[in-house]
Amino acid sequence: MQTTTVEALKQWEQVRSGLQSLSVADIATALERVARYWLNESAPEREQVLTELPRRLPFSRSVCERALNTLFEPMTAERLLRLLDEQLGDHRALDAFVLRRNGVRRKAFGANAALLILAGNIIGVGIWDIAFCLLCKTPVLVKPSSDEPLLPALFAKSLAAIAPELAEAIAILPATEVDISTLLSDAVEAVIVYGTDETVTAIKRQVPAKVRVIERGHRVSVAIIAEEFADERTAELLALDIARFDQRGCLSPQICFVVGRGMKEREFGDKVAKALERMNAELPTNLREGEKASVAQFRLTCEMLGATVLASSDASWTVAVWGEGQGTEGGWRKVACSARVAHIVAMPSLSAVLDALRPMGKFLQGVALATDKATAEQLAEALGQLGASRICSVGQLQVPPIEWSQDGKHLIAELVRWCDFEPLALPAFEGGWVSVFEGDAERTALARLLLERQGIPASVEVDFDPVDPTQPRQRLCVPANRAADAQRTLAQLLGG
Repeated sequence: MQTTTVEALKQWEQVRSGLQSLSVADIATALERVARYWLNESAPEREQVLTELPRRLPFSRSVCERALNTLFEPMTAERLLRLLDEQLGDHRALDAFVLRRNGVRRKAFGANAALLILAGNIIGVGIWDIAFCLLCKTPVLVKPSSDEPLLPALFAKSLAAIAPELAEAIAILPATEVDISTLLSDAVEAVIVYGTDETVTAIKRQVPAKVRVIERGHRVSVAIIAEEFADERTAELLALDIARFDQRGCLSPQICFVVGRGMKEREFGDKVAKALERMNAELPTNLREGEKASVAQFRLTCEMLGATVLASSDASWTVAVWGEGQGTEGGWRKVACSARVAHIVAMPSLSAVLDALRPMGKFLQGVALATDKATAEQLAEALGQLGASRICSVGQLQVPPIEWSQDGKHLIAELVRWCDFEPLALPAFEGGWVSVFEGDAERTALARLLLERQGIPASVEVDFDPVDPTQPRQRLCVPANRAADAQRTLAQLLGG
């Protein structure tokens, strides 16, 4: 639903209560129904997105269509519940306290409410985040990008029609509303923000310290190709990764390192250029005039810095090839462009690649590999240490699984907090103690020692023999629920 901040916050408690009453399995099933609806080519909302997004964003209809399929195909109830099992140990922990192996019961509580601030650089940003919030039983305020307010609003609309039990837990705010302080209240416990590092920093300054901020800022992805894999098939797969979002996403491979002494970078660059030309027929670009000017500037700057530039007759695609010596010099670091462009960089060794990546480690997101398995294993440890959160095959970089730990941690793990419920071992009330033994001080002390060794608490009461008041008598008492155990123990050890 689309609403104002004030309206959303007024009904927050009621909305959260309704969400809490649903089982997580029911929520997952409802999300699957909505996802299946979006995969239906005749769905009006889907057609509206495919018609209007190419007018708003620099993506063609075919690019948008493929993006929607990639977005909704993984959203099955089975897969969502399995994801929760992986992240939480047991998805039922969101419904009730679940027994762990150590005998302690544990329950996961999602944030009372979340604020989701979106960017408009690629298609579908935030849809999975909304689903994850709902799975964690967290109502979510969505502040869409002014560049792309359409898909979040239509997704919420489809929820209202197909899963009304979830629809009230989403509030789509006006895209023009920018004062973050007006979006925060005591109910909001988490802020998820997409955007540039400057945007993220500015928002963090406005968020109270007690509120979790989950950052989705600037990231860079790359490809690493061993020279023996620098063939036409790999070029086709790399071109697909480049073309899916025209280098606008955090998983877009801005740089491709070709590793080896044979230095096949120019030959491989030609193969990638031809693949991009073929790809343009299947997934055409949709550049605005300003973006075309940026591509022209990219080409000119790369040539001035010594790169060999391979390019289409228009601004559709560009490949800048950096040969032997140029790769380690790092001229490619100085030029970037959000369009269908890529750097092909020659590197003499894997260690040289790692050295080149080290300065950008905190921004490193994904790495696509085309190497043998032994090399991939070797690289995985080093890339993970540098900061990469995803390593995959070339051709798969732009289609992360829904289980992917974006920026190193899955959103579900960041949204929940845990409460442990330990077994209670309360002392019995005083009136619940009964006498199990009477005798003199020596035998009573012995009996007490024997009981306490068996884990049975005991207390001693002193009384006097009514026949001979000068003779004290001692009575041993235990909790009533342990009386039978105490009597059995004393009978075995004292003989009665």
